[in-house]
Formats: sequence, C-alpha cells, structure tokens
Amino acid sequence: MTKYFGRAVAAAIVLLATAVVSDANAQSLQDIKSKGKLQVAMDTTYPPYASMGADMKPVGFEVELATSIAQGLGVELEIVPVTSTNRLPFLLTKKADLLLSTVTINPTRAAQVMFTNPYTNVGFDIIAEKTKSIKSSADLAGLKVGVIRGGAADPLLAAIAPKDATIVRLDDVSGCMQALIAGQVDAITEGSLLPAKLNASAKAEKYEKKFALAESHLGMAVRPGAFEFLHWLNTFLYVSKQNGQLAALHEKYMGYALPQLPTF
Repeated sequence: MTKYFGRAVAAAIVLLATAVVSDANAQSLQDIKSKGKLQVAMDTTYPPYASMGADMKPVGFEVELATSIAQGLGVELEIVPVTSTNRLPFLLTKKADLLLSTVTINPTRAAQVMFTNPYTNVGFDIIAEKTKSIKSSADLAGLKVGVIRGGAADPLLAAIAPKDATIVRLDDVSGCMQALIAGQVDAITEGSLLPAKLNASAKAEKYEKKFALAESHLGMAVRPGAFEFLHWLNTFLYVSKQNGQLAALHEKYMGYALPQLPTF
C-alpha cells in the first residue's frame, strides 16, 4: 500500500512540475495588451502567404490575417521574420507571441506547441519541368529531389523516395525554387501553388505538378499552457469564417475558395 502511495505522490509531483513549467511559458491576453503589440513569427519569403512587397513591407494572406488579429486585440502588429527551421524555437523561447507561418498541424509539433483550428489547407506535390516523365514515386529513382529541411514535406518525401533517389534538403521555399530553376535538382516537393509561381518567374508554362503526396491543414501555434490566448484565436477564426472575412482573404491571396475546414 505504501509503495503505491509513494508512486502516486511521485506522479503528482511530476504533473505539478509540468503544470508550473507550462504556466511559466503561457501567454495571456493581458500580457499582449500590456505590451501594446503582438509579435507574430512569420516566414516572409513564401508568397502568397507572406513576402516582401515592392515597398519592402510584408504582404500576403498570413500578413493580413495577422493584421486582423492584432486589430482585434487592440494592439500593434510586429512581424518577427523566421525560417522553417527556427520558427518553433522562436515561439518557444518567447521571441514571438504567435506562430503564423504555414505550419502544418501534426502530432509531433503538437507535443511542443498548441495549435488553433486550421485557417486553410495545403497540398504537397512533386513538382518538376513538364519535359520530365515523372508519374509516380518509382520515377524518382536516380533523381535529385529538393525539399525544405525539417518542413512538413520532408518526411513525406523520405517515406516514398526510392533508395537511389537523392534527397536535397534546402533552407526554404526560395531555395527549392532556385535549385529547380538552376537545374541543381530534378524535382522538388512543395505546396500545390508553387508551379504557378515558378511559371510566372520563368514567364513560360514550364513547370507542373507531377503527382500528389498528401493534403494537410495549416494552423496557428501558441506556447504550451496559453489556453486563454488559444481560445481567443479559435473564437476569432470562428467569427471570421461566419462573417466571410476569412473567405474573402483566402480568395484574394490564395486564388481559390476557402475549403471546408475541420475543427478539433
């Protein structure tokens, strides 16, 4: 009996310590309002989600979404530039209050951060020049295939790539595009919107989707324990969907209607 009681006490201490750590990392609405600004971690090299405009100011779907969130909180918006590899650490080390940066929702990341409900979907495809005959994963044999290092598509590609395919891991979407254009890779694994951007850059219908890998959903992320902030963000998304604001932003930047999104 004493042994089981001791185990129960030990378990309770671990749970209490975890709760204290989560509380220390939590982000409250009052914290943000007292600061007078909302710091949002965002990759500004990934149009149409976020990029630098001609005036060198951030523009895009996620930028305008973040602007609306800051306005709803009654504070200024500060965009904190990040990459796909450092975006979670920036949030977890309190360099940002919110992560809004094409982050796909998955269990691995959910062990580190808390996700909002999705605000859009994303399809991951194998993309290459139209002249290349690539119809399935078997056709990647002997080819160099680029992917963002540590991004959502990285494990998807690793799971289907033939043994003699070479996976070239790059820092961001711009790096993937440049590697494909320069012929440093034969194909890339990226979002379904990328062929249009590549063709616009080439000023020719040169690139296309070869086959689909998976569809995922993008969510905003907050630090563990920030339940009040998470609830506010999910309420904001609900209202934005109900009043048509999210659909209008989506159509404006993504070029297609807001899809039916799951909730959890």
